[in-house]
Amino acid sequence: MSVNNELLNPHNQYQVETIVIDDDTSFTLAYSSQIKLLPANGGIRWRNYASRQQQEEEAIMLAQRMSLKHGLYNTGFSGGKIVVNSKRSPQEQPAVLEAIGDLLNRYGGTMFTGCDINTGNREMDYLRQFTPWILNAMDSPQVDTSVATGYGVWSSMKKVLTLRLNHLPRARIAIHGMGKVGAEVAKQSLLFGCEVTAYDINPAAQFPPGVRRVSEDELWAQSSEVLCIASLSNILNAQNVEQLNTRWVISSANSPFSTPQAEQRLLARGIHYLPDYVSNAGAVICDSIEMAFTDRYNQMNQEQVNAYVHSVIGAKTEELLQRAQLLNCDVGQLLQPIKSAAMVA
Repeated sequence: MSVNNELLNPHNQYQVETIVIDDDTSFTLAYSSQIKLLPANGGIRWRNYASRQQQEEEAIMLAQRMSLKHGLYNTGFSGGKIVVNSKRSPQEQPAVLEAIGDLLNRYGGTMFTGCDINTGNREMDYLRQFTPWILNAMDSPQVDTSVATGYGVWSSMKKVLTLRLNHLPRARIAIHGMGKVGAEVAKQSLLFGCEVTAYDINPAAQFPPGVRRVSEDELWAQSSEVLCIASLSNILNAQNVEQLNTRWVISSANSPFSTPQAEQRLLARGIHYLPDYVSNAGAVICDSIEMAFTDRYNQMNQEQVNAYVHSVIGAKTEELLQRAQLLNCDVGQLLQPIKSAAMVA
């Protein structure tokens, strides 16, 4: 069953298509109207949502975030996202991936996908049996785009540390989430000489040597120069924003605030926020290379891809920090026109 509709509110106009697999499983594709001009691009997020409405709202929000990243970095794509709503894992439901392949084939190269939360290379390898519209370093086994994303977040963090925090010799970094992205941020922070503490909801999560593990409440309350959200969207809410004892929030998670009010309260408390679509664009930058320079990309190793992502995101972060300083405003205020445009794309 396929459900086509267009969700409208005063702030967005994104196309939505929802495919129902069975009573417990469905998935939603959301994409910008710019798909008519630029192919849409965004990964597959696989989670259990309380309702179809929540699933579709998440897909739209994530497609908007992808629009922001693609627009800011001129990748040649527009924003899109696929959100699967299921209690079961991808391994238990290969039919869902087959259905996603059928959907992508129907869009005929106007929508590309890849990994996101709870999907990885195994799922992309399986999906590739049914559709070619995947950008995930499939023919570049030396490259992990999640690691590149972490390295890009680190490049933003490094610019903040050097340009706004005066090259602190022993900066304190707090990281929420210790997956591939969080682990890469931790690794680079340690190499830079930072003190690193971190939290992960999974007791079995592996932390890089040198990272001190703390509880979630301890992470919020401890004094730090930078708090990195490397877990899920909507983590920062009205309650824990009041607990934070940091100077900057930098995120690899899309849309880390649960509400606009939570973000406003963070800023009112004097904590700076570098918008997530500035810092977490590593994967879409990789996708842009894979699309435009396929042969070169397939010859690159992780170190070369990291260096490219570091250069692009670092340069953009420095430019935005300098412009915001000259205008005496936050980076988020500086980017508000771009954000408004993405909402109605």
